[in-house]
Amino acid sequence: MSPRDGHEQLLQVAVPPGERPLGELLRDVCALGDADIARIVALQAERELRFGEAALQLGLVQPAQLQQALARQFGYACIDPAEHPHLAELSVAADPQGPAAELWRDLRAQLMLRVPAPMPGPARAHPPGRVLAIVSPRRGDGRSHAAANLAAAFSQLGERTVLVDADLRAPRLHRLFGLAERPERPGLSVLLADPARQPEPQRIDVLPCLALLPVGAPPPNPLELLERGRFAALLQDLATRFDRVIVDTPASADGADARVIAAACGEALVLARRHHARAAELGVLVESLRRESVDLAGVVMRGD
Repeated sequence: MSPRDGHEQLLQVAVPPGERPLGELLRDVCALGDADIARIVALQAERELRFGEAALQLGLVQPAQLQQALARQFGYACIDPAEHPHLAELSVAADPQGPAAELWRDLRAQLMLRVPAPMPGPARAHPPGRVLAIVSPRRGDGRSHAAANLAAAFSQLGERTVLVDADLRAPRLHRLFGLAERPERPGLSVLLADPARQPEPQRIDVLPCLALLPVGAPPPNPLELLERGRFAALLQDLATRFDRVIVDTPASADGADARVIAAACGEALVLARRHHARAAELGVLVESLRRESVDLAGVVMRGD
């Protein structure tokens, strides 16, 4: 058996049982006909290529189309940024082989392997690691970008993940995902103001295991809404329905919102921009989280 044959065998074993062969998937993605398939198979045999490599050499498929077909074959959700330009910021799905995606996957792995030590104070409402707030000192630190990519990365594992936009002051996630406000599906602000309403996160079709709970209409009293017991109860409800809850927050410099949100979550990941963050303000943020008995999942320094 040649090394290539061995690799082909490993690929066949890695394909989940019952999944369709790559050729059938490429038929759907690229609208290939029987004659096209025959040409690919002939070149594959002649040059000892993989099916996808032969299709690329013949110019019958584009690299992005092959990536889409392979993703479907292996149950790995990704997107074609040409078809979903509003999701280009979601690097783990739009460019899953790129360096940025690898960094988010590495962070996901670190979070999954981390077992936080028990913090003093009341017992947790949900298991450690289940609900995570993304916090940072200033606007422009990239909290929404980080929350979206981290949530998408968890969803690519097959974990049911909900992304909550708790930045009631300047919400952004609904724009990042290209979701229009839907009056029949209330956002977080309405859910906090009206306890009779039940949370119904919006599913992200291109990422089947991911859902988003947007803010909806920004309220005039964001901190008051967050300090009510309804917010913590809502997070607890989501934690029973989803494997992961990732929560976006406002900048901590804008008020107490981020600290209140992190306390309700029980665990927080701190972001900071390299060459922009000040040690003093980071120290203040971290100390404020510790005073609220919030587990610190880590501090991530981001480049410009």
